[in-house]
Amino acid sequence: MSDGEVLDHPRELEAIEHRLAQAQRGHHKVLAARFQERRANRVKDRNLKLSLRLVRENSFIAFSGDNHKGIANKFGKSVSSSSHYQLRQMIAYKSRAGGTEYVESDAKFSTMTCSDCGSRSGPTGWHGLAVRQWRCSDCGSLHDRDVNAARNTLLAGLGTSHEVHCAKA
Repeated sequence: MSDGEVLDHPRELEAIEHRLAQAQRGHHKVLAARFQERRANRVKDRNLKLSLRLVRENSFIAFSGDNHKGIANKFGKSVSSSSHYQLRQMIAYKSRAGGTEYVESDAKFSTMTCSDCGSRSGPTGWHGLAVRQWRCSDCGSLHDRDVNAARNTLLAGLGTSHEVHCAKA
């Protein structure tokens, strides 16, 4: 999140993966369906609680409008098991009911752009995904990759360019 809070990956799928595989290999369809339903209920419960907390605590929420289906195709079940799309949908409808302004902003270049000075000096390419912290070569700021991307998403959601943001600071 843009305030520096980092949410851990829930890993609900990994918790039941072994037992689910055993049930599927043993052709226990009812047991396998129960494990999948239990996992889906845990994910939905987590997303309901998180979305409610975010809508209550914030008057403005900018969410990255990523193509989650495409990302899940590239990176597999670890992305799809986190259920970002479901969380995004829950935040959208709860913010309408709760009076919170909700905006989906473009995430282009958000991880490689410095949120302090606006230069694109961050890690790039597939090998850059492994870099979790980086230092801006222009201003020298140390960035956590995810927190920096969240700040850039917030700036894009507010409609603030980096030049205007840096002039105010």
